[in-house]
Amino acid sequence: MKVFTINSETSYILDPVSPRMSPKDISSLIYKYKNSSRRRHRYCFHQNPKVDLHDIIICYDSKTYIPPNKHIGKVESLTILSGTIDFFLFNDSGIVYDYRRLSSFKSGKPFYVRVPPNVWHGLRVVGDEPVIIKETISGPYDPLTLKWANFAPAENANNENGFKWYDDIFNECRDRKIKIDSEEIFEKINDTVFRSNQQLVTVSLAQLEPIIEAAKKSNLKRARLCCHLGIEEKLQEMFIVLVKDVDIEESIHIKKDESLSVIHGQGHYVFFNEDGSLRENIKLSKFNIDLNSSEESFFVRINRYISHKIKVDSDYMLIHEATTGPFLKFDTDYKILRIDQ
Repeated sequence: MKVFTINSETSYILDPVSPRMSPKDISSLIYKYKNSSRRRHRYCFHQNPKVDLHDIIICYDSKTYIPPNKHIGKVESLTILSGTIDFFLFNDSGIVYDYRRLSSFKSGKPFYVRVPPNVWHGLRVVGDEPVIIKETISGPYDPLTLKWANFAPAENANNENGFKWYDDIFNECRDRKIKIDSEEIFEKINDTVFRSNQQLVTVSLAQLEPIIEAAKKSNLKRARLCCHLGIEEKLQEMFIVLVKDVDIEESIHIKKDESLSVIHGQGHYVFFNEDGSLRENIKLSKFNIDLNSSEESFFVRINRYISHKIKVDSDYMLIHEATTGPFLKFDTDYKILRIDQ
């Protein structure tokens, strides 16, 4: 993994084919976060701030205060790889109206949240363990679209007021019993396609069981849950189940990048040169912070114009996939023709 560090809080992962991350790379991320003055560090996998799909893996802990913020016109999603957070939504007056506790896959709690545009949201890390989060957001980066809440304490040298403020917000949620314990039941479009019809989407492993069963019963050996509301949305996100021996055609994404996070199972990505010869073979496996020597990638970004094919090695693979919308069929080429950038 080639790391280009910009400052104490931000590094870019550079690769002409597919920037990726394995458990072996986590130790370097944790080292950088511990040595940051604000107790945070992020690895960026997108080519530059101007592209339309931003993929970030970030690490911080309970000593990190992040005031509530919102993204104007942009959807953001968080996938909790390790650790636990309290996640809050606020109206423009600073009144909290929704609260979720999110944690890693193995916890049984929701591990994923998709936040609509223009919604105030804040989080705090729970416990002593640092949290590692995969963040996906629409680009390009524009500081004018990121707004910080004036109803919460600003970040400063010690942030004690900020920590107390989040404690008070948590106690208010508990006292008002506004935590939503019921989980969404996703709408079934057909035998292999499900979707959420909610603005705020949270996902746990238990909720994905029907999608897994649908894939196992399907002749196509695949099924998916769409987290975006329509094909016109700028950030398209899906949880996809691929059963062993599924036949996914080799393809090229034209002008669009794609990213994949492995939630369950093993497989590999095969990348090809323009003449059809093998370019690279990347082993895939789910995130496991305990396997800090493993070089199997749990996150992979597929750069545009790169011919690729995924293969499943376990009984099934469960992946989170993100790409740029709106969805257009001709943005994916299955003919493997040479395309000049």
